Amino acid sequence: MPRRGEKEREALLKVKVNKFGVVPIKVPIFGTATADWDVTVPADSEFDIVITLNGKDVAPTGSQAFTLAHQTTFVLSAVIRDPDGDIGRILRQQSVSVDTSDCQTKPFPASVVTEPLKNLADSAFTGDGNFSLKPGGSSVTPGDAGLVDIHVPIAIDVPDWFDADMDIHVQLTITGAGGQIFVAAPVVDPQVSWSLLSNLLSFGCTEGISSGMTQVSKLFLEHIVDKEVRPLVTQMLVDIVNSVISTLEQNDPQHRTYVMASLLFSAARGLTITACPKS
Repeated sequence: MPRRGEKEREALLKVKVNKFGVVPIKVPIFGTATADWDVTVPADSEFDIVITLNGKDVAPTGSQAFTLAHQTTFVLSAVIRDPDGDIGRILRQQSVSVDTSDCQTKPFPASVVTEPLKNLADSAFTGDGNFSLKPGGSSVTPGDAGLVDIHVPIAIDVPDWFDADMDIHVQLTITGAGGQIFVAAPVVDPQVSWSLLSNLLSFGCTEGISSGMTQVSKLFLEHIVDKEVRPLVTQMLVDIVNSVISTLEQNDPQHRTYVMASLLFSAARGLTITACPKS
């Protein structure tokens, strides 16, 4: 009995590459490289064979220009789609290097991100009569690979009932590349808890009420994080990046235009912005 994919691989071996190349093989940062290819796919194949360039479907013959911010390997492949997993064959590949010698990196302490976030969290939960920020306020802790953990401890005053505690946990991810800044919120987690006395006197009903409040709070907080927190953090980072770029352009003897190549954030290195002149 033939192994799965054996016939498909035999069919892929019949695909012929007439031409493939990427020029130039080295470009300045944000420079352009052009891939050019010509492939013959057997017309009598019993399989539907598609050609891909770096994982994206392309015509068997074509040319495409790419703006590069980092070293890139261009991979031309022949692929047969299969519900149990695609079967492919790499036809050709070529790497293009990127010259980053004119790029400049500006470091900032992590506090340029964490302090404004703490002020934002503290101010958002201050001044309402139904809840109050616990002593010490919120905590904002930088992690690795762009992660920022925000914890906000809240005391809730529920009229004609027992007071509750809410621990809000929001996790942000901060990254940037190619002139774009991305701020996501993969975690928005409010947890409502009640005192033991509340559970005893309400015959255990508090657990259901707590769960309901947690769900309502989660929907509310997701809206706040998406509509207010993420845009504010994004704008804060945009302002920092624009300041760095403005300084670099003013100090550049050739008065070149600079673009942010990368934005990295971590507890160990703080905020690091790399900007490069456009070619």
